[in-house]
Amino acid sequence: MKKNISFLSSFNIQNLHNYLISNLEKDIYSIKKPEFGSFYDIAFKNIKSKKNDYLCVVWTQIEYLVRGFNKLIFYQNIDLRELIKETDQYINILKQLAKKNDHVLVFSWVLPDNETGKFLRDFTDSNGLIKNVNFLNLKIANELRDIKNIYLINSDKIISKNNSDFNPKYWYSAKIPYSQKVFQHAAYEISNILNLFLGKNIKLIILDLDNTIWGGNLGDLGWEKITLGGHSMLGEAFRDFQKKLKSLTNLGVQLAISSKNDEKNVLEALERNEEMVLKTKDFVTWKINWEDKAKNIKEIIKELNLSQENILFLDDNIRERMRVKSSLKKVQVPDLPNDPCNFSKFLSEKGYFNFNTTITLEDHNRLKFYKDEFKRKKNKENFISEDSWLKSLQTKITFQKINENNKDRIVQLLSRVNQMNLTTRRITHKELDKLKKNKKNQLLSCTLKDKYGEMGIVGFFNIEINNDKCLVKDLLLSCRAFGRSVEQSMILKIIEILKTKKINLLELKYIKTKKNKPCLTFLKKNFNEVKKNTFQLKNFKNFRIPKYISIN
Repeated sequence: MKKNISFLSSFNIQNLHNYLISNLEKDIYSIKKPEFGSFYDIAFKNIKSKKNDYLCVVWTQIEYLVRGFNKLIFYQNIDLRELIKETDQYINILKQLAKKNDHVLVFSWVLPDNETGKFLRDFTDSNGLIKNVNFLNLKIANELRDIKNIYLINSDKIISKNNSDFNPKYWYSAKIPYSQKVFQHAAYEISNILNLFLGKNIKLIILDLDNTIWGGNLGDLGWEKITLGGHSMLGEAFRDFQKKLKSLTNLGVQLAISSKNDEKNVLEALERNEEMVLKTKDFVTWKINWEDKAKNIKEIIKELNLSQENILFLDDNIRERMRVKSSLKKVQVPDLPNDPCNFSKFLSEKGYFNFNTTITLEDHNRLKFYKDEFKRKKNKENFISEDSWLKSLQTKITFQKINENNKDRIVQLLSRVNQMNLTTRRITHKELDKLKKNKKNQLLSCTLKDKYGEMGIVGFFNIEINNDKCLVKDLLLSCRAFGRSVEQSMILKIIEILKTKKINLLELKYIKTKKNKPCLTFLKKNFNEVKKNTFQLKNFKNFRIPKYISIN
């Protein structure tokens, strides 16, 4: 079934509709033709509709929804309570739209194009236009911040950079308040947001080194003479770019290196150059050699068990970029600006990281998780048998009901996990809350730890109990926890629940995707396939707790 996208606006938004049609995949999305008329009439029509939309885009003008604001435009005094009352009506509509639709994207209010405010007093005067626009935008944000499926986008960022060629005739003839570039940029930002909902977020940045994060060739110059920091224009630019990259690790984005260099020289430069922001500890892995970069990147992707679409490769050399583009077609390989002074700005404006969901504890600890995993794999080399190695890990699994503390992480897993995922359906916060309230459903998270440390929440299942049968609606496990019998332990927990209810039939319906073959392999090994992609288990005795795992 296609995902519906609708538009609610106080102006002619047809251009945005047209750009989105050209940007998005037609087999995934159905984009409704915008209606032109009263915003509230169109909004109520959406709210009363029997069908919900996957995404509802709301883009309005303050002067048409808050009539009191027009008094400020004409330099009349106004009681602030009048503005608040009208804004509250708008907020109420947005809340109703959030209940009705899966996701609601709201563009912030801006000043009308031909208004400049009261100049020096506009931020301080109680009747200042900019002051009140900012106040009302902040009020909307505060009122909606706990509603997880409403997202606010900064209109001013999009409009101010792209509206220089706006012709007022567009407005007077067709009620179009912005230039074509504004709608084109807005469509690009919406596309990025939709990709995030589908789990197409960047998880790993693979970096070249020479003339990418510092200036000059390390092999020729040595670590003391590369261009980085100091009082050099380019040196400061490269240092700021490193700061930008390091800041992204706080969002859970990891860094790796693929560089044609001598590894010993690189590691020395990272540690000994005082201007270096990025150190060896900031990289999850590296391939520093004279091999083909595409080959190195393939090995990094395999090593970290990631998908190509979650990888960003940055390299100043166009030949290296073309090689990776041709070999790894789903890896994001943008063309960096010729001037390194624009690197940081380029990365910020490209939209790869603008729309992250709530940052979870797992995001903050992701680098540690990967490094702990490398220790596990290294330790595995010391064991002859798999069982002996698994036993040495002292793995402990804890199951917990869904609550406010783990809900964000569960939604994150649902949007990202592809391989060990029964259905690969993406569930929003609102949908998760609805499932939680249904008495037929039981939802549990799965947390993992061993002697190397905490791995955080790595799995989730949702079961639906009807009379004498249990249907597993969702079952997923992060790739970090593969190969350790965690999947079996999740089934064991479900069986434990069923035994208390005297139910002896467990059923799973597998929905095939391009990436979840590992889940099918698990099902075929442990369940009876009663019909295509439908699996059952009646004899629970075959499932036992592995000796090397303890379950709480």
